[in-house]
Amino acid sequence: MLVIRDNLAQCFSALRSHKLRASLTMLGLTIGVATLITVMTIVQGANLYVEQKIANLGTNVFQIARTPFAVTDFNIIIKALKYKKIEVDDMRAITEGCPACEVVGATASTTVRARYGNKEVPDVSFSGQTANMADIDTRAVELGRYFTPTDAEHHTDVCLIGDTLVQQLFLGMDPIGKTIRLGNNELMVIGVMEKVGSVLGQDQDNFIMAPLPVFLRIEGIHTSLIVNVKSSKENFETAQDQAQLVLRSRRHLSGKMENIWPCGAASAPHFLVCSSW
Repeated sequence: MLVIRDNLAQCFSALRSHKLRASLTMLGLTIGVATLITVMTIVQGANLYVEQKIANLGTNVFQIARTPFAVTDFNIIIKALKYKKIEVDDMRAITEGCPACEVVGATASTTVRARYGNKEVPDVSFSGQTANMADIDTRAVELGRYFTPTDAEHHTDVCLIGDTLVQQLFLGMDPIGKTIRLGNNELMVIGVMEKVGSVLGQDQDNFIMAPLPVFLRIEGIHTSLIVNVKSSKENFETAQDQAQLVLRSRRHLSGKMENIWPCGAASAPHFLVCSSW
């Protein structure tokens, strides 16, 4: 006990004698720990955001995209945007060249202003989807119906909306059959998706979904797509390999050129494959 007591006495004596040095040391340790906690929180938050975004696609689903889903360096996005876009022909090639892929769909998105009557909602997520995304997306249609391959084939101006638009544009009325205006384009609401809520403060119900051909007609046919692939658990890795080989061949990538990185990693090859959890 005497040794411990003497050690403690010497410690307190040293602290009293070097107050400034002790204060600066404590301040440095505090800043270091706070920085570490902040960085870990940002990384975990980014991972959670990516996980939640892909979780809607269910299990045994992976995505192929031109740019990463969550990054902390804007230069990564700038670099990735220099690569070739993923287009409808790429999706078709994967469908034909990937026997292990059960369902191959595609999506694209942007941000728009949505109007109905004298009401307007800014910063609405506007996405285009292939009709078979209904077999990949785990979200259910709460009211109305999903669009069909016939809707897509004939470029029918229809859409599904999220709960946020129901509350802000169609409160107290049935939205089915109503027409939403996006700039100079009009889309008839045929369905309402189930409410999801927010993820990291991002409203997941503030969206409009239209058939992919309709989206591409409105936003431009050369918009880069995200290809969504569903496979069985047994063939999951095989499906990823086959899909990558198809795109590598279409982009003339040699064996030494990389094309894939983990979700949110800090590099930008020609395309990425991101698995669902």
